[in-house]
Amino acid sequence: MELWQMMITSLAVPLIMIVFGLFARIGLPKKVNWWVGYRTPMACKNQDTWSFAHRHAGKLWVILGLILLASSITALALIDNEASPAWLAGIAIAQLVVLLLALIPTEIALRKEFDKNGKRRR
Repeated sequence: MELWQMMITSLAVPLIMIVFGLFARIGLPKKVNWWVGYRTPMACKNQDTWSFAHRHAGKLWVILGLILLASSITALALIDNEASPAWLAGIAIAQLVVLLLALIPTEIALRKEFDKNGKRRR
């Protein structure tokens, strides 16, 4: 992969997180499905868990996406051309780890808000 492609890729993950986070915050996709959206077994229990998970995850993805975008731009500005491929690979791995770890707070929030059958606890 060329250096410029790796640089674009390192900015793509945060931008995608922000865009999908904004869509999730406004409630897209509207109905529970197994093709598009935040699709964990708990989130897909019913429409209420689906909407809650998307609002929660969407907010988290936007915040984390903005943080990752700022840190990626800073890292790209600081690296030199010889070390770039290793640094860019490290940035990509860190972004994917953050993306996956972002699922944990949403799953915890779902389990606090809903019982195992998807009914609100309150």
